[in-house]
Amino acid sequence: MRSILLSIALIIISSSCQKEYVCVCTNVNTGSKSDGDKIKTNVFTKKANEETCKNNANLSGGTLKDCHLE
Repeated sequence: MRSILLSIALIIISSSCQKEYVCVCTNVNTGSKSDGDKIKTNVFTKKANEETCKNNANLSGGTLKDCHLE
């Protein structure tokens, strides 16, 4: 019973504390900031989403830098 209540509490906490972020990168050639996809995340998944956003700089072939969530 206790594990069921704990599971329900974790689901409620993780879904109710979601915030929406945008992955923002700076274009190396122009210096302008570009907005990527909107990401809904919570305290449990924010770090993984931040790492995914940062990897956009590596995948861009050197055209993007300083990718981060805002």
